[in-house]
Amino acid sequence: MKYRFHFLVILSFWILNLQAQDTLTVMQYNLLQYGNYNSSYADCYETNNNTQRKDECIRTLLDYVKPDILTVCEFGRTQQLQSDFLRHNLNINGVDYWKTDNILNFANQSIINHIFYDSRKMELKSHVALRTRPRDTDIYELYLKTTSLLSGDTIKLVCVVAHPKAGMNYETDRLSLMQTVMGYIDQHYANENVLIMGDFNMYRASESGYQLLTRTYPNSDALFVDPLTNLGGVGEWNSNSNFAPYHTQSTRRYSNECFSSGGLDDRFDMILMSDEIYMGFNKLKYVGNSYYAVGNDGNHFNQSIDQNGNSAVPDYVAEALFDGSDHLPVTMKMRLYGNWDVNEIALEKVRIYPNPTDGIITIESSYQETATSEYRITNMMGQTLMFGQLEGRSQQIDVSALPNGLYFLKIGGSVEKFVKTSAF
Repeated sequence: MKYRFHFLVILSFWILNLQAQDTLTVMQYNLLQYGNYNSSYADCYETNNNTQRKDECIRTLLDYVKPDILTVCEFGRTQQLQSDFLRHNLNINGVDYWKTDNILNFANQSIINHIFYDSRKMELKSHVALRTRPRDTDIYELYLKTTSLLSGDTIKLVCVVAHPKAGMNYETDRLSLMQTVMGYIDQHYANENVLIMGDFNMYRASESGYQLLTRTYPNSDALFVDPLTNLGGVGEWNSNSNFAPYHTQSTRRYSNECFSSGGLDDRFDMILMSDEIYMGFNKLKYVGNSYYAVGNDGNHFNQSIDQNGNSAVPDYVAEALFDGSDHLPVTMKMRLYGNWDVNEIALEKVRIYPNPTDGIITIESSYQETATSEYRITNMMGQTLMFGQLEGRSQQIDVSALPNGLYFLKIGGSVEKFVKTSAF
């Protein structure tokens, strides 16, 4: 009995810590050949990409953002680097709670994806590496240490870290990777709290891989939401000054052979989320407008991130961004919700078809013929665009006037999503 008591005391400590700080901050960062000297495709050496200097920059950025989850791309593949990164950047100044997982590298690449997390707030349940090209795509399933654990209810968070092939001529390769990823998510996590993040190397929102993630995958339950959709950040962002506030690469106007040059002009680095997180269906909800590229003040299109000052971050942070990598980190927050008290009527089952649709949707429910309740159709900002009464088990609704995009049908406590698209 005493062992069980000790476990409950420890678990209670974890729970108190998470409940007192019910917001989780996620940060994704391409570390630019971290610890990987003499790369086969980038002239990165100890002289122009020194790991010790990078660690100084990383510590500065971690202290500024204070993430609970850090996912990275372009991390050297050795366990020693992993241990050193923890020891030099995370578990410092008396901190000892940052954890990671063993490296999986089926593709046998010199750089990999990785995750680090605050073990006071969450624990890693599983790590799967999908055999994608040119690098594995890593899927980390975490669970949160909350009061619900005491009653056996686990709140999951799945982090998918991807780094498709770079280059204008490799759109098909990036699509192939995302097809593999979406198939796995559809099979295992279609209705879960899922983030997909990384350096996607996508030049525009019309690219087929991005469209697959956010719009065209056949099962709409698996689709992701881009937090910039309603903020003007989605479009043809490559070398386009209209998207200057959202670019993440490159931090330098001039190259030192290792770092890319040209200044900020591409939105490669992203965190996308399942609608379960965006809308807060599974006790984790995106904090509105918390997503941003660290250090992007919108005034450095085709310029170095620290050129003529930076109004978004202090000078020392801009300097760390300049020296640390040729990418900006992206970050966002999620809020943890406790026991939900849903007093609205929840339908036992709702089906929408066709989905996607170009005009008319049919709603079918498992309610009895006499049941009547209100339906609402909202956009991703939660704004109600259509509403009315649903009567009986089946009803058709004309949504042809809605712009193309992802929408939510709310009936009582039940929420289903559908995609409005152009005629097939």
